[in-house]
Amino acid sequence: MNEKQISKFLEEQTAQIKVLYINLQKSYWNAATTGKKEFYQQYEQYQKETAKFFNSSENFKKVKEFLEFKTTNPLINRQLEVLYNNYLSNQGDLELLNKIVEKSTAIEQKFNLFRAKVNGKELSDNEIKNILREETDSKKLQEAWEASKKQGEIVAKDLIELIKLRNQLARSLGFENYYLLALETNEQKEKDIKKIFDDAEKATKNTFKKLKDELDEFLKKRYKVSELKPWHYQDLFFQEDPKNYGVNLNEFYNEDILEKAKKFYLSIGIDISKILERSDLYERKDKYQHACCMDMDREGDVRTIMNIKNTEKWMETVLHELGHGSYQLFIDKNLPFLIKDNAHTLTTEAIAQLFGRNSKNIYFIEKFCNIKKEILDKIAEDIAETLRLRQLIFSRWSQVMFNFEKELYKNPEQDLNKLWWSMVKKYQLIDFSRDMPDWASKIHFVSSPVYYHNYLIGELFASQINNHIAKKILGENSIKNIDYSGKKQIGDYLKSNIFQPGMTCKWNELIKNSTGEELNPKYYVEEFC
Repeated sequence: MNEKQISKFLEEQTAQIKVLYINLQKSYWNAATTGKKEFYQQYEQYQKETAKFFNSSENFKKVKEFLEFKTTNPLINRQLEVLYNNYLSNQGDLELLNKIVEKSTAIEQKFNLFRAKVNGKELSDNEIKNILREETDSKKLQEAWEASKKQGEIVAKDLIELIKLRNQLARSLGFENYYLLALETNEQKEKDIKKIFDDAEKATKNTFKKLKDELDEFLKKRYKVSELKPWHYQDLFFQEDPKNYGVNLNEFYNEDILEKAKKFYLSIGIDISKILERSDLYERKDKYQHACCMDMDREGDVRTIMNIKNTEKWMETVLHELGHGSYQLFIDKNLPFLIKDNAHTLTTEAIAQLFGRNSKNIYFIEKFCNIKKEILDKIAEDIAETLRLRQLIFSRWSQVMFNFEKELYKNPEQDLNKLWWSMVKKYQLIDFSRDMPDWASKIHFVSSPVYYHNYLIGELFASQINNHIAKKILGENSIKNIDYSGKKQIGDYLKSNIFQPGMTCKWNELIKNSTGEELNPKYYVEEFC
């Protein structure tokens, strides 16, 4: 065995994987943007072909042998590590793998086609969210909230079957459950993630309770109720701050949010116009109702799916998704295909979240919404408090998702409805319960299993990046409310230190290389707690 043999093997593997990858991306794009059955069938077929390719025990054996050999070329070694994870997650019974693909694709399509019905009228997610934000009649709020949760009832039985199939696969590969397998193949350990979440829970607990008590008083007055229910929090899961509490930022974003995003990114040396040209930006019947960013070929065809409205929420989302897109766009195109990707889910989430925060930044509002400084000065504290509240609400919501999903895979036979609402009470301080599969209305359990914890870790890393930018690049004393606009040195730093390296190193190494230290939650705590 020598390096030349390994390189030849990698070339052969890459040629086949590249075709599978592009086919998979195209089929998912077509399925998500149209909802058509034939495209979901295509997507299912390409997932099966990919699973079959990585199911090869012979090739997996070779990868393990090559890894043990340890070449002197770090790029070769890293490609082998990435291949190892892909092969490990697809070992076992191919028929079982196909069942998992079939089940997950069918559920995804149900989510895509679902529209909540209120008084016999079908409503999009945007319309449901608008009712939750604007309506003050508790009965109508409850109707809209419950109508959206119907999708949980529709998919719950199939979703539990899917969880069991994933667990069956994991156990056949020597893992206690799929949750642990997924962490392993994403280069993470349960004890490390648990410690991060336990530390975050302690750090945010008291501040969150204080802010939520204040918020509750406001909401009780708004809705003229003595007891708040989940539908009073203006979001389907209470994962975001209410939009009419404190300062209403929607008035700043009532036009041209795409233009604002383009100008902002260009001001830091990142041209995202080509991404937007390729993207599917507005809502349609049967289209995927959420938002995502896709790299179609790892050669520059980066695009997003969104359902844009001129609101602050969508301003944040546009900045967020284009953060993902910027990352993909500037990965070094000379890297081998297998590692021409972001270092990890949490690193791309960190960039997306870092940019998304700008929708609640007074400098961003002043420069891109053309609001006079003297007007903003009067509400600067309120805007900062809105961002703080949003972060703490999301942090506590992430605890629900992380802890529930972990327990879901440990025992899918337990009373999941009861478990869900016990988590909501513990972490979000909402004392409510009903015996319905409301947990199943969250699409991530289907389309992005064992993924959600990366959002919160991404937020921690985003604050660490922000600290580095503020202190080391801009020479600021504070890390709060930093003006990014017009600072091309920020774009240069991100491109050279985070984007370009791609997947050449593991996520914890990238954090240390780009900020000078390992992941440190203290910057998030300093910024928001």
